[in-house]
Amino acid sequence: MSLVNREPITGIPTNLSIWQSINPVEVPSAGKDLHGPASPASESQPANAQQTRGPSKPPRLRFHWPGSFFNLRWRLAFVYVCLFTLFVILLSLFTYNSISDSLLHDGQLAFPQRVEQLRTQLIRDVCHAISLQNATNFIEQEEVTDNIDNIYLLNSSGRVISSSNGTFLNQSFPFITPTFFNTWHPAAAHLFKGTTNDTSFDGLLLAVQPARTCPAGSQFQGYLVATTSYSVEHAALRNLLLMTIVAALVMIIVGALIIFFLTGIMLDPLRQMIRATQAMAQGDLQRRVQVPHSDDEIGSLATNFNQMADRIEELFEVQQASEQRARRFVSDASHELRTPITSLRGFTEVLMRGAKDDPAIAQRILKLMKYEADRMTRLVNDLLTLARLDEGHSLEMQSTDLVDIAIESVREVKSQALESCKVSLDLATQERLRLQADPERLKQMLLILLDNAVKYGCGSENGFITLRLDKQDGMAVINVIDRGQGISPEDLSHIFDRFYRGQHAPTATGSPIGGTGLGLAIAIAIARAHQGSITVASEPDKGTTFIIKLPCPP
Repeated sequence: MSLVNREPITGIPTNLSIWQSINPVEVPSAGKDLHGPASPASESQPANAQQTRGPSKPPRLRFHWPGSFFNLRWRLAFVYVCLFTLFVILLSLFTYNSISDSLLHDGQLAFPQRVEQLRTQLIRDVCHAISLQNATNFIEQEEVTDNIDNIYLLNSSGRVISSSNGTFLNQSFPFITPTFFNTWHPAAAHLFKGTTNDTSFDGLLLAVQPARTCPAGSQFQGYLVATTSYSVEHAALRNLLLMTIVAALVMIIVGALIIFFLTGIMLDPLRQMIRATQAMAQGDLQRRVQVPHSDDEIGSLATNFNQMADRIEELFEVQQASEQRARRFVSDASHELRTPITSLRGFTEVLMRGAKDDPAIAQRILKLMKYEADRMTRLVNDLLTLARLDEGHSLEMQSTDLVDIAIESVREVKSQALESCKVSLDLATQERLRLQADPERLKQMLLILLDNAVKYGCGSENGFITLRLDKQDGMAVINVIDRGQGISPEDLSHIFDRFYRGQHAPTATGSPIGGTGLGLAIAIAIARAHQGSITVASEPDKGTTFIIKLPCPP
């Protein structure tokens, strides 16, 4: 059986193109010496050497901290903090304006009510025989409340009789036009505005006239005036503004810290990918990143990165294996071609030394030379076949009857085998096994397996070879069975290796193992090109069975 031998390769050089693709050349940055460290000779040059070259320019200082500071994490955090700050400012302004409007509106509603209460109290006191002087004292002694700054009592002509702050006494009230007092207004409720000492205020004038049921001595006609600057409300708003500013600053600082922390967590997969790519650039192709438990862009990027890393590692391993096979193939092919070439050279030298003058010797040498030439031709053809199959050249696929090919193969092997070696065809199924296959390659595979079976399985007088065809689970099953000496366990794991001829199994005739050692390698390559497989089962002294499975559509 055609077996193959390949010596193990202990070292595998890394492919230069792939290594350069994952290890980019580092370009020296500004300020670094492109030629490496200075030699001692250059350091020991005399001091005046630089003077001959002219004054040297001072080195330019380049600050890279802004670039490192404003990395992606800082930029994202900066944008988020700006947006959060804008949100806090707008929220603070809205809150302050809402509270300010509400507070001032409440003050404006409470001010007339308080003035009305004062007028009611004043009329009640005047009506109960309290003299006007006492009423005046009441105005002067009235304490300014939270929503009233000053209180004035005016007569019907608009002159100030009494005031809570002692101003404008016996004077016309300055904040209302004198023409207003030309006529008595018994139901007056006049609102006005004024300014004193750069302070604006609101004022309210109400008519004061006791009821007619009051004693005659208590009759009085005048006006009660009150002013307010809403100082309490403005003081509360100042406190509110201060509290709002402090709260906004605290929220911005705390929010910035939280944003920076969360941004770091969100960008952690990116940092892992950076470290992974750096490790891969150093040659660690097994580095992967942890995929976050989130169905977002970063999770998708991490998943795709791991898939890309798996693909790169797979391609790198395939490339290494391909290079290893190529080196081993070239080495083995060179070794195999060296033998016939050396033989041809030796035979040629024998003829040149005079053997050509002896017809018998010359004829014998020419036959040997033809044998070596044929051997070299078969080797080259097998190498070309393997090369085409390895490169994935398309096969001439067509509808093929496996039974017809099996019959032709058995007939051809029978014509070349010894009479004592029986080769038979066993059809275990009644179905016609039609495949989409290349008939020439399929026949070549069967001939290789049958030839090896004849070579190793027909040693005894009763040796026989069986080619059995069957169909199982949509697969055409081909069994090539012999009852020879079997394959030793040491050889069994290498029989499909190229140029391996077997070290522990003699041929059926006891002669040295012939062939190129590529037969089984070609057979398994043909099976795989047809999306099939070849397996082997063998026991010493009991025989060997090769099992081929090929897709067989119904």
